[in-house]
Amino acid sequence: MTSGNSSLVKFINEQRAMIWRRLPLAALAVLVYFIYDVFGTFMVLQMQRLDMYSETPFAVRGAEAISSLMGIGGLYVMISFTGAVLLGVTGFSFLYKSQTVDFYESRPEKRSTRFANIMINGFLIYMIPSLLGMAASFLIAVVNGCAPSWLLLDMVFGWLFNSVIFLAAFGMSTLASLLTGTIVTAGLMSLFFFGAEVLVRLTIMGYRAAYYATFDVEKGDGILSNIYTFPVFTHIKAVIDYKFKAPDMGLTTETIMGTAMSCLGGAGINLLLFIVTTVLAYITYQKRKSEDAGKAVVFKYLEVFIKVFAGIFFSLDAGLFIFFFFSEDRVMSTGPVIVTIIIVTFVSCIILESIFAMNVRMAFNRAYQIPIIAVISIALLFIYKTGITGYDHYLPSADKVKTSYIVNYSYNSNYYDESEVYLATREFVERNMFLTDTDQVLKLAEVGEDEAISVKQNNVYDPENGGYWEAVVGWRLNDGREVTREILIPEDVDAGLMDNIVGSEEFMKGVYFLDDVIPIVEGTNKSGKKRTFTFKVNTEHGCLETRDDVVREFLEAYKIDLRQHYNFTLASYENPVGYADLYDNRSYDVSWPIFANYDHTIAFLESKGLWAGGLISPDEVEMIMIDKGYYDEEIDEYISDSQEIRDRNEINEVMNNSMSSTFYSAWQRNDNMEYGDYSVEVHPKEGVQTEVAYNDVYYRTFYKGKIPEFVIK
Repeated sequence: MTSGNSSLVKFINEQRAMIWRRLPLAALAVLVYFIYDVFGTFMVLQMQRLDMYSETPFAVRGAEAISSLMGIGGLYVMISFTGAVLLGVTGFSFLYKSQTVDFYESRPEKRSTRFANIMINGFLIYMIPSLLGMAASFLIAVVNGCAPSWLLLDMVFGWLFNSVIFLAAFGMSTLASLLTGTIVTAGLMSLFFFGAEVLVRLTIMGYRAAYYATFDVEKGDGILSNIYTFPVFTHIKAVIDYKFKAPDMGLTTETIMGTAMSCLGGAGINLLLFIVTTVLAYITYQKRKSEDAGKAVVFKYLEVFIKVFAGIFFSLDAGLFIFFFFSEDRVMSTGPVIVTIIIVTFVSCIILESIFAMNVRMAFNRAYQIPIIAVISIALLFIYKTGITGYDHYLPSADKVKTSYIVNYSYNSNYYDESEVYLATREFVERNMFLTDTDQVLKLAEVGEDEAISVKQNNVYDPENGGYWEAVVGWRLNDGREVTREILIPEDVDAGLMDNIVGSEEFMKGVYFLDDVIPIVEGTNKSGKKRTFTFKVNTEHGCLETRDDVVREFLEAYKIDLRQHYNFTLASYENPVGYADLYDNRSYDVSWPIFANYDHTIAFLESKGLWAGGLISPDEVEMIMIDKGYYDEEIDEYISDSQEIRDRNEINEVMNNSMSSTFYSAWQRNDNMEYGDYSVEVHPKEGVQTEVAYNDVYYRTFYKGKIPEFVIK
């Protein structure tokens, strides 16, 4: 009993003494958490109290504001992280000087006991102020009537997850301090531990984007989806991912628990980081010698590793910068990239050697390593440049593919989820397109990869010049993984192959906003009132609209036409003759293209008085204005000529030899059109259009090789 009590008293006294020696950091912790937790809570509540325009009760707004400050998704995660680094770097600062090392080593205390006391002390300096700050914040919330049951749960979970982040960062910084001999190099080593994985992942992603023709930059092969050695990343990513998956659900006990569950994986990784780095720190402390005080880095093999790592990745990233600097002539950029890699390798190596030796005169120590590092970096460059890994030609085995999807970036419709949250085209396609004909998709992907490689190698990556469609093909594999590749679908692609894919119901379900719109139109808003939508049909003959509920009937007719008529051949040689739009008085806006052969759709619109006619016909044209612009090299000027056409025969010929470009098809071809110099403006006769017209002037494009003789050349 006496021994136990004396041990406890000794431990408490030791902690008091250590906190006294670290009083500036302890005082800083108290001050920071007081300002953030207590003063911050007062401030956010005052801001909500002054908000006279919100219809939400103050109690709810106040609780949500405190949650954004103190909850799982609160910003004080960065305070915990910063504090952990400071406490970790300074915890063993007595090892940085020979005098203090000798003093502590002369004390009748085991190294293991001293190590444990320092680690516990660092956590106590964090824990006590942060717990008191959280309690004070919640008490303020209670006094102001802004403390629903979920708020306490949110704050407790927030503190627990922040504590785990603190421990991970604290363990890593402690290890960094024990591997070094000065406070400056300890800080640099901490930055190295936190940033090394990020640097590697960004470099890999950058080189894939630079040298691989089919690399999907948006997905990035999932390279940046998880960064395990930066403790803050896994937590913030989990919070964002959950809130993205469950938007507008509000803060309740259920959503707090959901957020917490999404953060468990990251918390587990951070706990593992803390355990591993703490064990390594303990081993390092036991092996560390007194004469290591003042050294930049304690172990020679670690110096070599850092030098090789930094030399390779710093030089590769510098080379990447030069590559993109020469992006207009990437074929010629290899020489400058290699020169840059060599220079940066040399500079980084001599700087690091100077730091390791803490003597500029030792900059060329182990100089033989410089050419080795440079050769490794250049070899990595050529692995990407030559594509020796076969990345660009990758195709999964058909038996490993569950479903696929194809995103054509020419689609520019608006999409929404069930909560009316706007979705990018790609996201909608990924959620709704499930192509099961694997062989057809693989054939298209093979063609698209070859085209992308060819364009990349010839350095003509300019979609505006036509010749292909930019797309992404994604494969959902049986093992749960997803693989994507950017491809370029050439305009001379096998039309039959494309018809099989584009004409399938699976493809159209992932492109057109059909069944998903019905619950939104026929449902109610958050206040329980039925929303008001306007249904409008735009054509060159004008606009007709109604607020009647016609969307369900329209889509039933529209789906029949999609099944019977829509395919790649139609969409690549014809443009729509009109668009049906559905919108409200806020930001909701959905549209569907209507082609000339959509008989059921047009018949339905006519029955509702919503069809003013498709494209303007030649006999409805009053005048055509043709502009031709070109650059005259002889006089070094841009010349623009105009021609007004009113002759009926000439109007007919222009109309018959051109395509309307009023409305755009996602698969519109460029290889059969005369793009560039000519602008064809069509002016309808008076009375041809409705009172509300899409425009009073329409544009057309000549078919290739079919510019009439009388048109200005």
